[in-house]
Amino acid sequence: MGISKAAFLFLLLLSSGKMKGDILDDYSRTDGVWIFTRNKQFYETNDEKECADKCEAERNFTCRAFLFTRKKLQCLTLAENAKMTLTFASTDTVLYEKIIYLMQCKRGIGTDYRGTEAKTQRGIPCQKWAEKIPHKPK
Repeated sequence: MGISKAAFLFLLLLSSGKMKGDILDDYSRTDGVWIFTRNKQFYETNDEKECADKCEAERNFTCRAFLFTRKKLQCLTLAENAKMTLTFASTDTVLYEKIIYLMQCKRGIGTDYRGTEAKTQRGIPCQKWAEKIPHKPK
């Protein structure tokens, strides 16, 4: 049994980026979790969607997750996710992790890598492929 033509067209539009769902659809949500990380950025935001926007726009590092505190309306964009560092309970916090960085996939020369490594084998922090700072790519 196949899918209808309308359902197929909807999925095609969604996958091509012409039709985008909720920004939080790209994240896995875990209530009551805090993660320990050194690479983070603090922002004041009104809600989780605004925090996700901050994560998407982060320029200081590759944002793999964010923490949102409900009482303080505080957003922390994070270079690490729960697979990469320690976690602990925190009642007022919600951890959102980018689903693509929770997958395990190392292929080719690394240009499509979306795994959990945040440092090179020598300990140098990773940067976005399009960035020229702090390292000039070869």
